[in-house]
Amino acid sequence: MTSTSIEAYKKINKDGTVGQQAEEILKFLKFQGEPMTNKEIQQSTGLEISSVSGRVNDLKKQGLVEVVGKRPCGVTGNTASIVLPVTNYGQWKKIFLTE
Repeated sequence: MTSTSIEAYKKINKDGTVGQQAEEILKFLKFQGEPMTNKEIQQSTGLEISSVSGRVNDLKKQGLVEVVGKRPCGVTGNTASIVLPVTNYGQWKKIFLTE
């Protein structure tokens, strides 16, 4: 299973899908202007949750989004990390940042 996942990632990375998905997620988060969970992003964009999780992690590594805290997910009701583009981070930092 792991090798299949790695092969799938390599394939979509090579054909540019990874970059397109990351760009789509970043644009969506900027448009929304408020912190969201991965599941909320998935439900709104229609991307697979595995794609959303992977691309959000890529965006975090690139310093383009930040985890600004945790709250109940609007989809699952479970407490989950919420992310926001770095450009919007300052306005939400005091509200959502948890130590």
